[in-house]
Amino acid sequence: MTQADPHWAVAWDWVQREYDRENFDPAAREAMTRWLMADEAHRKAYDKAARLWLLAGLTAPMSVLEENAPAQALPKAQD
Repeated sequence: MTQADPHWAVAWDWVQREYDRENFDPAAREAMTRWLMADEAHRKAYDKAARLWLLAGLTAPMSVLEENAPAQALPKAQD
């Protein structure tokens, strides 16, 4: 029996939060970045969780969509 990754649940939570574009604000991104930089194991767990998210056919984070799509193709944010 293998031991579960102790960082997996937190990494999975960050991936889910990152893909929630309405609630993932700059403060959340900064908190996630601090968590990722605190320990290499955090980054490894996050990378695995993000790959699983994409392999499952879920959408890319809004930041990736914004970088790779023409501005006119994206819906405008509503205040």
